[in-house]
Amino acid sequence: MSTLGIVIVAVCLIVTTVNLILTAVLFRQLGLMVMGSARGADDSGISIGRKLPALDLIDARTGADVDVHGLRRPQLVFFGSTTCHECAEIYPDIRYLEDHYDLRVVNFLFGSDLADVVSYAGARGVKGPVVVATEGLASAYDVDVSPFAFVVDERGLIVSKGLLNSRGRLIDMLAPVQRVEFDKEAVRENVA
Repeated sequence: MSTLGIVIVAVCLIVTTVNLILTAVLFRQLGLMVMGSARGADDSGISIGRKLPALDLIDARTGADVDVHGLRRPQLVFFGSTTCHECAEIYPDIRYLEDHYDLRVVNFLFGSDLADVVSYAGARGVKGPVVVATEGLASAYDVDVSPFAFVVDERGLIVSKGLLNSRGRLIDMLAPVQRVEFDKEAVRENVA
């Protein structure tokens, strides 16, 4: 192979590598942890207007049963990961909502094990039930990405769903069940 051919192959490999790195960085910046799907983030999840499946769920911290049906009040069902920076960034806003609004948050957290999930939840000040997320649970809820959330109304129906990686997105998702405003003092905490 000629020197020119070797240079062309080398340039192609470098361009391909840079493209892959930039694509990975872009997905990370968007807060996406793709779990094996080519669908768009907001296409994940059980359809709006349906109920979440009735599954046997256990709170990892208390051992109590977790029911996502029949509560007669709005719920945010949040799928996050202990390794997801965007998930950690949204928790101060979720805690604010729990403190100031009649909203129950059920947290499904992917982690390396039970201790990892419980430790992460404690460090983030998670108040609602914490369920250790598994591939089986993600499949049952048809969730392919995190941070992802469902908003369930007082009838138990999904009224919104999608990628949840910003305060603005959280406000928009909750609009069908609760008008939400953040105080000027509700500043984001450092989650680094």
